[in-house]
Order: sequence, then structure tokens, then C-alpha cells
Amino acid sequence: MTLYFFLALIMLLFLFQLVLLLYLTRRKKERQRYEEEIEQQYIHLTEPFSSYIMDPSDVRFLYAIRTISHKEVVLERLLNGYVAFTKGANISPLVKQLSEEFLTDLYSQILNQRNWAKRINALHYIEDFHMLSLSPMLLKKIIETHKLDAETQQLVRTLASLNETRVIAELQRFPAVPSRLYVDIFGRLQKESASKEIETALKGTDAALKHAALVFIGQSGALSFLPFVEQELENQQVETRIQALKTIFRLEYLSDPDLIEPFFESSHWTERMFAARIAGILQLSRYKKTLSTLLGDSVWWVRYSAAEAYTRFSDGDMLLAHLSENHPDRYGRDMAAQWRTYRSGGART
Repeated sequence: MTLYFFLALIMLLFLFQLVLLLYLTRRKKERQRYEEEIEQQYIHLTEPFSSYIMDPSDVRFLYAIRTISHKEVVLERLLNGYVAFTKGANISPLVKQLSEEFLTDLYSQILNQRNWAKRINALHYIEDFHMLSLSPMLLKKIIETHKLDAETQQLVRTLASLNETRVIAELQRFPAVPSRLYVDIFGRLQKESASKEIETALKGTDAALKHAALVFIGQSGALSFLPFVEQELENQQVETRIQALKTIFRLEYLSDPDLIEPFFESSHWTERMFAARIAGILQLSRYKKTLSTLLGDSVWWVRYSAAEAYTRFSDGDMLLAHLSENHPDRYGRDMAAQWRTYRSGGART
């Protein structure tokens, strides 16, 4: 009886594996047929889609997209290819129109599903296609969330791309918001909205938000905010003053060279370092003697920046040659000699 039992068990296992194999084979064929149908429909609609984007009066695409079985998948692929090709610049109103007409319901459903990957992809597509119709739904989701995870951060970026400025206020509910996230928001908002939010941030008391505004100003070269940046040089917070100095260095502009004079003698070496860099990048000749003093600073980075600053002047090579032999500090002579070697060897870093 035991033998029959094992034979029956083996037969059942064999049948189970056979059924499983047949099931997987069928699924694979169905998937293959599904992908082939999508590929055929995509190829069939590529030319009408391109023609419609260039000339909306050619409505062949609109008739065709409504008749195919996989309209959402095919349209998503067509729109994604177009946005990638155009680098997302100046999103066509037709892209918004098509995505909102055919994809709004689909993405609304996906955003309420448990599949994390699908939700993230949907957020990226909403951002790329600039689907303003979904902005209220996304804003509601961020208001209801209580953790700043990867999905919430993407939700914030998507809303900023839709020019929803309220995300900044919502973000301030969370502790330790990364500065780069605020910078991303400023970069995604429309120019006018970004300018208003940056000015508000600079006038406010939220340090992380203010630092992000300063970073964005430096990265974007927004000289119109220079008066606000220069005001932060008197901020009581060291980190804010340093960020303001970084921004001035990136802008390569300063309304009054006297503003950086106090920083050459700062007790914080980072401020001395950026003061030296600014003196060099702006070629402030009045500070050549001060740079010589910093060349003997106790901090390597300050000495390095002071020597580098000399290379910005027309007589920098001559000054470095003189200082490499005559600077009163041994480390200052070494740094000057090092940069003189860089200059003569063409190996500047």
C-alpha cells in the first residue's frame, strides 16, 4: 500500500508540474501576443501621431487612437517618446490635452493601487505630460501623508512641475527636509512663481528653505536676487553667511567689494576660504595683500584658495613666483610654489 501511495504521489506531482508548465506556456504566449499587438498599434499610429503634433488639423490620429484596443499603453508610449525627444522643454498643449483626455482615469486608478512601482511611474508620467487636471488629487494625497519617503518626494516634485506652490508649505510639516528637495521645487516651478517663493524664503526664518533659495540663485545665476543675498552676509547664523558667500562666488558678482572684507579675518575658516575665492574670481586687486596674509593661514584650504585667487590676476604668475621665495610663512611659500608649478605645467585643478 505504501508503494501505491508513493506512486500516486509521484503521479500527482508530475501532473501538477505538467499543468503548471502548460499554464506558464499559455501565459507567455498571451503576453507575447499582447506585446505584439501593442507594437503593431504603436507602429501604425506613429506617423499619424507625428503629423497631428505638427498639424492639429490632421485628425487621423484622434480617430485611430479611439478605435484601438490598447489606447492607453500606446498613447503613453507615443507621448513619452515625444517628451524625451524634445527634452520636455515647452510641453506642447496637445500633449497635455491628449494625456488628460485618455490617461487621467488610468493614472487616478493607479495612484490608489498598492503597487509602489506603478504609482511612481504614474507620477513621472504626470509630471512629464504636465497633467494639470490631476493636481488637486496629488495635493490631497500630500496633505494626507505623514512621512517624507521616496514616493512623497516624487509627489512633491510632480506637483512643483505642475506649478503648485502649496507643496512648500506642506513640506515644512516634516522635520529635516533635504535642501536639495527645495532646490528641485524652485527649479520646477514656473519662473514667476519660483521668483515669488524664493523672495518669500529669503525673507522668512526657515533656515533649510533659505539655504535652498541661496543655492538655487547661485546655480541659476539669478542676479536680480543679489541684494537679498548680500543682506544674508550679516545673518547671525554662520551656515547662512557661508551659503551667501558661496552664492556670490557662483554669481561672480558683488555690488560692493567692501562687503567681504570682514570675512578675511573671520574665526570660521570656511568664511576666510570663500572670501579668498571671491577676491580671486572678481579680480579684486585691493585684496592682493590680504591674500598674501591668507597664504600663511593655519588651514590648508584657506591657503589653497588664496594661492588659487592669485592665478585670476594678470600678474598672478609673477606674484606667486615672488611669494614662493619670500613669503614669511613656510607653508605659504610651499603653496605658492605648488600653484606656480601648476601654472607652468598647465595642470590646474
